Amino acid sequence: MIQVNQKVPDDYMDEVFHGPQSRHYCRGAFDVWHPKITTFPGIYYLGTAYGWGRWAVQALVLKQPLDMDAACATPYLRTLNVVLSVACLLTLRAILLQLQQQQQQQEQLQQQQQKQQRQEQQHQGKSPKQEARPAAVPLSPSLHALLLALYPLHWFFSFLLYTDVASLLALLLAHLAALRRRYLLAAVAAGAAVLCRQTNAVWAAFVLGEAALRELGLATAVAQPDGSSSSSSSSSSGAGAGSSTAVAEKAAARSAAEAAEAEAGLVGELRVAAARAWRRRGRLAVALWPLLLPPAGFVVFLLKNGGSVVLGDKEAHKPVKHGAQLLYFAAWSALMLWPQLLPAAGAVAAAARRRPLLAAATAAVGLAAAAGVAHVSTLVHPYMLADNRHYVFYLWRRLINRHRLARYALSPAYAAAWALLLAAARRRVSRLWLAGFAVCLLAQLLPAWLLELRYFTPGFFLLALHLPPPTALQAAGLAATYAAVDAATMGMFLYRPFTFADGSVARFLW
Repeated sequence: MIQVNQKVPDDYMDEVFHGPQSRHYCRGAFDVWHPKITTFPGIYYLGTAYGWGRWAVQALVLKQPLDMDAACATPYLRTLNVVLSVACLLTLRAILLQLQQQQQQQEQLQQQQQKQQRQEQQHQGKSPKQEARPAAVPLSPSLHALLLALYPLHWFFSFLLYTDVASLLALLLAHLAALRRRYLLAAVAAGAAVLCRQTNAVWAAFVLGEAALRELGLATAVAQPDGSSSSSSSSSSGAGAGSSTAVAEKAAARSAAEAAEAEAGLVGELRVAAARAWRRRGRLAVALWPLLLPPAGFVVFLLKNGGSVVLGDKEAHKPVKHGAQLLYFAAWSALMLWPQLLPAAGAVAAAARRRPLLAAATAAVGLAAAAGVAHVSTLVHPYMLADNRHYVFYLWRRLINRHRLARYALSPAYAAAWALLLAAARRRVSRLWLAGFAVCLLAQLLPAWLLELRYFTPGFFLLALHLPPPTALQAAGLAATYAAVDAATMGMFLYRPFTFADGSVARFLW
């Protein structure tokens, strides 16, 4: 942080808008708004509170009053993102601990079921199946959270006055509160996330959908018993032991049948979800209604804003059909998670050897889909072509658009990336979870004309959190990758500036 403020003391890139706008708010001029700013003012409210806190300490404690512009200077407001990034780290750790606890409960239930099956097989004179060898010990939640905090696109913008860190923190808090079934608090955090960045409304809807799946026992890779069975059993306890036992046995049989149907595929999961949601419709409505408010509020905003997501510069941010964004997301996410995807690669290869014709057909369909999307939906924004300070400028010129066939030549990599991400995630989450994630990712990225790798951050974190935790060896690979990219990008930003024709200093960044 010290180096950033020493080398780049003035507003840079988007800070040219965020810095002055924050200082307007610090002076109490809440009616002043720059027409080029596209996001909601959440980061400016945070910056104002942070700057006022500095002013109060200087004036009341140190007896050295500052004017408000000095109290809210950009170098100081940048440190707000450092504080928020530490909060992100703690929130990531809390989420991973919560998911670990839920996973352990699920594994204990599976172990009990497997033990019962082995006992039944022994009684029937059958030889029980051999137990699988124990998996490698996963990384602790604390180290895993620290590793995710070093994710390059998050780490880099922790030192600049951008909206990314505050936006991510609010979204993570919403996810954590929903995991803990504190849905009103989750709705407040989701609203704060939308206030920092509009597209978080999509992920607020995802938090709602995931909460519904968890209430129905359908969020994880293995369907859980329907929670309504216990209430049905207890409500009938007064009718006598025989009646209660019959109800319990009927509920258990129904849950077992639903679990088997859910294992059959996505359609089966949908049927089970619809049946369970109908049985528990009243309880779901009472529990989850707060999570409806942020997406509903955003829909109202869209209607009043003429269908545009952004506040300003609407012409440059008009919605388009940029399907290639989904290809870029998969390639980037797979690159940033490559050690964790190696087991999935082995599993996919083993499945292909068992059923080569099906594997070949699936690969052909995936390859055709990736090539088709690249053909009909590869767009380039004028901003990207005109600004050589961003890495995507060179990514476009030297890779994606190097030759007219280059976008098609990358199709196998795109298809493989999606296959590995989905295969890895399926070890922990259900097909419905993945379907909901894909729909939300599509809703966020498809309308985005401009290719910005930091737009991938919300989807990346939500996916990475639900992958199997890395082992120590996988974590070492990720740490080496992140450290190398972080060091290279920050070194280029600080120590390799270049000069434009007008004499202004330019620096490379994401």
